[in-house]
Amino acid sequence: MPILVNYHVIDPHNIGDLLSSPLHYFEFPGFHCQALDIRTALPKTEAEGPIICGGGGLLFDRFLPQIARIQSQKQGHKHILWGAGQQSYALSKLRDYRQFDYRPYLANCDLAGVRDFDVPWPWVPCASCMHSAFDRNRTPQHEFVVFSHNKFQINFPGFPHLTHTETDFEKVLNFLGSGETILTSSFHGAYWGTLLGRKVLAFPFSSKFASLKHSPTLYPIKAWSPGGWQLSLFGKTIYDRNKNKYRCATDGWQELLSQTQTYPDSLAECRAANQQFYQAVMHLIE
Repeated sequence: MPILVNYHVIDPHNIGDLLSSPLHYFEFPGFHCQALDIRTALPKTEAEGPIICGGGGLLFDRFLPQIARIQSQKQGHKHILWGAGQQSYALSKLRDYRQFDYRPYLANCDLAGVRDFDVPWPWVPCASCMHSAFDRNRTPQHEFVVFSHNKFQINFPGFPHLTHTETDFEKVLNFLGSGETILTSSFHGAYWGTLLGRKVLAFPFSSKFASLKHSPTLYPIKAWSPGGWQLSLFGKTIYDRNKNKYRCATDGWQELLSQTQTYPDSLAECRAANQQFYQAVMHLIE
């Protein structure tokens, strides 16, 4: 039986990456399906079948060598990009995400769908929208909840708080659904909160936040600064409580709440786009 390989980031501490693989939600009859971490996996062999890259923020300099290496080993295999998106960390260019050059990443794809909206490629949002946990209604219990990216944390004392390192998806959705408005520095926190019908105020750290079709309100961040504190002795760092973690100013965030909105049809639209793309994939590989 030919092997269908899905390359994406398999990070046990990042629930967005974990759930972005389409293998969780779609069947591929006639193929043995295998998920591999794009950061460490070697290219597949000639005897195997189709290749899927995505989802997640794979359209980023860090992953270009791996994507190029995978594509160079096509040898007649069908190459598909499914629900992956760009990442540019230049906040000054946040609104210019449409200028991103997709060509180096998608040049050798037989079929491509990107999670970024209003760009010269078909829109296919993260496949995690297909998760059955979205089918359960949740009643808000708090005016605000805070869902932070663990590296880019936002501080709102007194509000319920969770980070994207939580890997129990039911717990994450229950938490997001418990808020009327979600304050988040997580891309998937913004995406999932929108799919749940909640208002979202996002604190972005890369261009991916601006590329969402159902746009959250974006806080105008000027910079992310190293967070936490260090203990030094004779100029040498002895202890770093929050190494590689960053924080941003949140002054005036309440003034943006009037701009937040809900998108009642977002879940249906995202699922329809993935289902349509699945049909195109099956037509290509059958």
